[in-house]
Amino acid sequence: MEHPASQEGDSPVIVSLSEAAMHMYTAAIDSLPFPEDKKFHKRADVVLSGMRKLRAALTEAASRNRSTAAVIVALSDVRRRYDDLMTHAAAAPGSSLGQQLYAARIHARLSAEEVANGAGLRADLLDDLEFGETPTEHEAARVKDLIAALGGVPGTEHDQHHEPEHHEPEHHEPEHHESEHHEPAESHVNGWDESLAADNTG
Repeated sequence: MEHPASQEGDSPVIVSLSEAAMHMYTAAIDSLPFPEDKKFHKRADVVLSGMRKLRAALTEAASRNRSTAAVIVALSDVRRRYDDLMTHAAAAPGSSLGQQLYAARIHARLSAEEVANGAGLRADLLDDLEFGETPTEHEAARVKDLIAALGGVPGTEHDQHHEPEHHEPEHHEPEHHESEHHEPAESHVNGWDESLAADNTG
């Protein structure tokens, strides 16, 4: 009668602990301040650190022969919530290069090993950056180039398009409106057209 439970090993305990931890982390995530708040990264980093430990424990449990579907589901949930928070943190002001690179490669559907090999970076650098390590000046330059090559940090696209693009008045040809008195005056209140209209009234 005890045989099915022994096949599962420690899986039920691991899953229960994971669920309890995720309840705590979910509450912490929901109570995070706005990304612009100076306390955002400090609080988010605490949650991310704890979730990394939980992710590592579940990854180890999932690799065992007597793992269960429940462990796999729990690992999937932790990874998904971790990725969401890392992406959110990466798009916030003051984010680290590690957060930015993680978000960019996850969005690009690439593993850390694939990115490191393709960019000629040491294999453990991406993990170190994810855990909060500070890169050297040379490594930072390579990482920034890599982030740009992967399409940038998800969620920050709007920051790259601030320049106004509406300059249509420059394309008007004023000489075609000299014989028009009142009807075009309403559309000629911008830029040099306004001075042109003043000349015609003299």
